[in-house]
Amino acid sequence: MRESKGILFVTFVLLGMVLAMQSRTILLAKQQNVVGQTSVQSLSAELEHEKNEGLRLQEELHKLEEREAEIMRQISNEGNPMINELLNKRHLLQTINGFTDVEGSGVIITLDDAPARNEMDPSQLIIHDSDIINILNELRAAGAQAFAINDERIIATSKQLCAGPTILINRNRYPVPYVVKAIGDPDELFNALEQSEVVTIMRIYDIQVSIRKESDIVIPRYRAYKNTESMISGLEVVEK
Repeated sequence: MRESKGILFVTFVLLGMVLAMQSRTILLAKQQNVVGQTSVQSLSAELEHEKNEGLRLQEELHKLEEREAEIMRQISNEGNPMINELLNKRHLLQTINGFTDVEGSGVIITLDDAPARNEMDPSQLIIHDSDIINILNELRAAGAQAFAINDERIIATSKQLCAGPTILINRNRYPVPYVVKAIGDPDELFNALEQSEVVTIMRIYDIQVSIRKESDIVIPRYRAYKNTESMISGLEVVEK
């Protein structure tokens, strides 16, 4: 009898310990969940604040650019030959380096991933940064004078980098399709691409490559910024 009571006592003690540990674990999990939710809310509020501050600075920058343009117009209207010569050189350098909008004839190339196929490695069916770089090199060799990818002006310091299924262009993230605009002789550019090895290989893998000539293409100037959404792309706070 005493042995039975002893066993029951030990059993209840162990059961109490197990229940206490379980209760502690559940309480700790709830506390961590509350802390996690608070952290997410705090980060979301901080991110929203930074986005609003970015919009304010962007608006301020637009006003400063408009003011600069107005000052330049006033200076050019004064009719000083020396100043006008300097302004013309400034405009020429801006044009050469991609800091002004340009317009002309050329080609527009639309690139899109190949349809999914089970027998193929998925990496062979998507467009990579190297594909776009090869396309740009073909256009340069054919005499293209200005480029843009999804209206991002390509200049000497521009980079195209793979970021998962997307590509970073001038630090802004873009998914497919990629629209490449190039100003130059339409026939030369069209023929150079249609006969190029890079386009032939892409089409073998069913990557979609559409090339068309255009008589009126506008390529925007390079901007160090675009919008606050693209600048923080990939940093959005999400709740799990």
